[in-house]
Amino acid sequence: MSDANKEPGSGTLLRTTLITATAAIVVTVLIVLPAEFGVDPSGFGARLGLLDLGVVDDESSADTDQNGTARLVSGTYPGLPDEFDMYEPEVLGEPFSVTHDSEFRTDTLTIKLDMDEEVEYKVVMGQGDAIVYSWQLGSGEVYTDFHADPGENAPGYPQGYFIRYRESETGRSSGSIIAPFDGNHGWYWLNIQENPIEITLQVRGFYESIGEVYRGAQ
Repeated sequence: MSDANKEPGSGTLLRTTLITATAAIVVTVLIVLPAEFGVDPSGFGARLGLLDLGVVDDESSADTDQNGTARLVSGTYPGLPDEFDMYEPEVLGEPFSVTHDSEFRTDTLTIKLDMDEEVEYKVVMGQGDAIVYSWQLGSGEVYTDFHADPGENAPGYPQGYFIRYRESETGRSSGSIIAPFDGNHGWYWLNIQENPIEITLQVRGFYESIGEVYRGAQ
């Protein structure tokens, strides 16, 4: 029997299987994980721009929040460059860097709530505007829903559309946001204590106005 008609031996089959399995693992780590799941242990996916493929959009599969009920929209930061020229560095633009003609604003507000009283404060911002904020109670906790809406009858948005930044029962919170759209960005608080409470809210950044838009009782 000639060599061309010989069946492959067990050693050859084993080597072929190992090579195929190794190639599959390499492809999974370097390409599939970054592109499909945003996981990039090697950094190769960032260099190829594959992480951007995993950004959640309106019609794609999505993560859920801690309660497993809401879609979590997320993105990526710029990846590491393949090369760097100190004389011609990359220019980082929106939403990471925005230049304004006006100075940033600063407001400190004191918000009082009786038992079972609820209130809503909104910051009016343009898309890409940024704020940092901090609020706290003197003691105890309050129910809060930090959210945003583009306003009534905003072109292209469903009726009553809003997004949520955070929902919690806590005595303090600090953070920052970059407005995803023009509109109202702010807090709903409900007093869940058996006594009146006082919230001190501090806001810094670029925005048009801030104020109370609703107050009522449960």
